[in-house]
Amino acid sequence: MTENNKIETKIEELERICSKTAAKIPPGSVDQWEIFAARGLENEIDVFNGGIETLSFSDSTGIGIRVFKDGSIGYAYTAVLEEDVITDTIKKALDNSKITKKDKLNYLPTKKDHKYSKNQVDKKLLFDRDYLKVSITEKIEMAKELEILTKKADRRISGVTNVMYSDGISEVAILNSDGLSDSYNTTIALIYVNAISRKGGDTSTGDYFGISRNPSDIGLADIAAKAAERSVSILGGKKINSQSLDIVLDPMVAAQFMAVIASTLNADSVQKGKSLFKDSISKKIFVIEADIFDDGTLPGGLASRPFDGEGVIKGKTAVFEKGILRTYLYDTYTARKDKTLSTGNASRASYRSTPSVGISNFYISPGSFTPEDIIGSVSKGFYVMDIIGLGSGTNPISGHMSVGAKGLLIEKGKLSSPVKEVTMATDILSFLKSFKMIGNDLKFVPAGGYLGSPTILVENISISGK
Repeated sequence: MTENNKIETKIEELERICSKTAAKIPPGSVDQWEIFAARGLENEIDVFNGGIETLSFSDSTGIGIRVFKDGSIGYAYTAVLEEDVITDTIKKALDNSKITKKDKLNYLPTKKDHKYSKNQVDKKLLFDRDYLKVSITEKIEMAKELEILTKKADRRISGVTNVMYSDGISEVAILNSDGLSDSYNTTIALIYVNAISRKGGDTSTGDYFGISRNPSDIGLADIAAKAAERSVSILGGKKINSQSLDIVLDPMVAAQFMAVIASTLNADSVQKGKSLFKDSISKKIFVIEADIFDDGTLPGGLASRPFDGEGVIKGKTAVFEKGILRTYLYDTYTARKDKTLSTGNASRASYRSTPSVGISNFYISPGSFTPEDIIGSVSKGFYVMDIIGLGSGTNPISGHMSVGAKGLLIEKGKLSSPVKEVTMATDILSFLKSFKMIGNDLKFVPAGGYLGSPTILVENISISGK
């Protein structure tokens, strides 16, 4: 049997496990049920100075069982798929349903809950069969080669802190008592390098990554060159005087800010009063006509899926249109609370977790300006190439943001001297209202979803230095 056939058989096996599990649920014991089966195969390789520091492989399969009874939900999961263990897991889910809080909104998704009625994702494009042709030896050599290429990319590169390669196959099957039965599988590969550069007594770091459904599609030379460039460009960086400056966000930095925005649009957080965007639907948040989407169907999007964690069809959701907030991100339960429809944003980290609101391919739509146009428009500013402490430095309720930053000064439309050890302070609403120009160089980064942004110009941000 070929390795390809093994993968196909596993999907079919997950579907059979769902059916066998469902058959064990005692008739009349629950109002509704759902079986979620998932398998994950993961490789991780860490290389340092040409040697393998870490080499690990995991293959995990399990099921999560949700049962609904009189408005209560019971949940239990297991990675042991023997019949007696599955029977015991069902019993635990039933027992849990007798304890949890009752809510009339607790029932399986129906077609009336779906915002999107037709699947737009070609499952075949989620799984790259050429992934299976790349051996673990070749993956190790990729990591080693990236380390070598990065060290050679610039004479000022003195070393590499680490090279990390990871990849995986994910397989999912879902079955419920309302007749839903579906499955899919995906592949993904990621390689990352962090380069150290030295000049005199100063050191600097810069990182970059490549990501694809097939390891062979990742261009190592480009990753090495960009990591080296990002490292050496801020050698000799110094603090600057505290002042307000227009800032230009590098796409990788701007994409990280998209994660902050996404977290404030989670309907569960909004409903619990944990978001500054509560009661902000139909309000104009951006001064410019910015569009932000969560698109679970994006062609080439590494978070694209045919359905979400509870089987709801995914689609392209316009969160902001022309700067106006149009919707929050919903799973079925939070949508019912707001008397609206699920946007297909129920997320599950694995079979061990119940569905909760998450993102897919979340990005700000690119504009018409080149990065050079944007930088050239700034008389005096700060090109931000890296930020530190974004998660801990942001309060999603008050909106306050305070993050460390490094990059390059902009003087008369040109990048100039490097800057380190400064802090940018603002609040989310003021920050978004200060967006002035959006670039055409959309870049995605993996961070709790697939986050994307082009270069962005933000006006008048407070910079604390010396």
